[in-house]
Amino acid sequence: MNELLRASREPASLPLKSTRARAAWYRLSLICALTSIALASVCVAERAHAQAASPGARVGDQESPASSADRSANIPEVELSPQLIFQLLAAELAAQRGEAGTASATYLSIAQKHRDPRLARRATELALTARAPKRALTAARLWLELEPGSSLAAQTVQALQLSTGDLKAAEESIVRQLEEARQKGTLAAAYESVQRALLRIQDRPRALEILERVSMPDRNRAEAQLALATLAQAAGDRERGGRYALRALELAGDDAALLVQAAQLASGDEAARAKAITALEAFVVRMPRATEARFALARLLAESDRREDARRQFEQALEIEPQSPTILFSLAQLAYQTKHPEDAERYLRRYLELPGGIERELDPAFLFLGQLAEEARRFEQALGWYEKVGPGEQQLAATQRRAIVLGRLGRIEEARSVLREAPVSERAERNRLIAIEAQVLRTAGRFEDAFQLLDQALAQQPDEPDLLYDHAMAAEKVNRIEVLEKSLRRLIELQPEHAHAYNALGYTLADRGLRLEEAQQLIEKAVALSPKDGHIIDSVPRPWRSSARASGSTLRTKRCSKHCAGLAPISRPRWCAHVGPY
Repeated sequence: MNELLRASREPASLPLKSTRARAAWYRLSLICALTSIALASVCVAERAHAQAASPGARVGDQESPASSADRSANIPEVELSPQLIFQLLAAELAAQRGEAGTASATYLSIAQKHRDPRLARRATELALTARAPKRALTAARLWLELEPGSSLAAQTVQALQLSTGDLKAAEESIVRQLEEARQKGTLAAAYESVQRALLRIQDRPRALEILERVSMPDRNRAEAQLALATLAQAAGDRERGGRYALRALELAGDDAALLVQAAQLASGDEAARAKAITALEAFVVRMPRATEARFALARLLAESDRREDARRQFEQALEIEPQSPTILFSLAQLAYQTKHPEDAERYLRRYLELPGGIERELDPAFLFLGQLAEEARRFEQALGWYEKVGPGEQQLAATQRRAIVLGRLGRIEEARSVLREAPVSERAERNRLIAIEAQVLRTAGRFEDAFQLLDQALAQQPDEPDLLYDHAMAAEKVNRIEVLEKSLRRLIELQPEHAHAYNALGYTLADRGLRLEEAQQLIEKAVALSPKDGHIIDSVPRPWRSSARASGSTLRTKRCSKHCAGLAPISRPRWCAHVGPY
């Protein structure tokens, strides 16, 4: 076979004169190549990282050396007869054509006949590719039967039992897995595996119940408590997740990795987070060079609005790891949030000046620096930073900010060119750029141009919600109230829960003294839909505010803008109710 394959790669060295002979040779070469693929697929268990397309089981995960060593004892002598080679070749050709179900059925039939675990594994892989979990479970059970020492086969069966709803059998399998792990001293890895498997169950509370039962023998192990905390958080039970996380903290001792995991899981519950902070503070006193623990502590402090304390922890971590991009960027964000923009800029410049071999993303730093410069009214410098942002997640935001800055500098047509030439592929992104262009025009006092721009865009997409709202606002600026009303009413038809559409229409009518009873009903509807929206409450005419108060709404002026002011620029929401689009 090797000689045939070698010859098949050298057709030019053979005396094939006729077209028919050469075509026959190439057909033979193709058959040889495909046969070699089929034979390689039979030996798929020898591969270290074969991947299976599955929502659950990871059939290609690497097994332990012991499992690999034991495998050879389970492999029977299989004669590669012409019939078997034909069946393997036919199955692989079917798989190549996208008929993975047919290929899986063939492999399963061959595996049952020849009792070869390699064939059963290949049948499992193909069944998963075909999204046939029941057949995959049948094949995986055969694989485990033929290779009982394979932890990978056992994990695959377990994952398929969970995904097909056979929870009783899966629980029994998990019990056996954990018992074996206790004997081998690999309990930590076992709980990680069990946790991943149980997280695939849609019924998360049921998954948590299973884990609570099977983990009873390990209630004094931090790994078990961490898995329980993760499942509880996934089930939406933050309080129970916090309790399990705190228990893990108590059991972790001076294991920094376990402490960090437990602290992160405790962050979902306020009371648990406070205790986790206390535990980590004590730990970093004992282990001052434990950077990961200090980093986790800083994040918990930031989440608790103790930003200055968080910043001090990050600075101490930076002394230990002065070239950590994660710490530098986090410090920049905290410096901004604590109203120290100069320090934020200093940390970002250090971030950019790190040696080239240190992996990090530059575009977020460019964008952040641009926004810092813009807020300081260093507009030309801001443009320079925005122009450095390359293709990727940050490019659209940089393009928008660049256009807005150009507009502030009075370079309106240049701003419009930047927006229109931006490389966007999605309609929503293009609509966002149209909205920014309209904003630039409005800022320049060109209200009619802004209206015409949005009018033309809406003509092409008459039911686009964002365009409808922006079109209505532009119509108000040119006193086209009938157009405003038409766009907002259409928006309400499309999105009956759009509070701002009700509010804008009601406020416009009230502001002009038109149909005041209807205006009041519209604004009250907006308040009912979004009772804590500061922008909506602030727009309620004073005589109507008592009803808003009665509904439990807050009337704190500019609550939203005050909230947004504490966030780093890249973390701000798209719309701030009191300052318009940011």
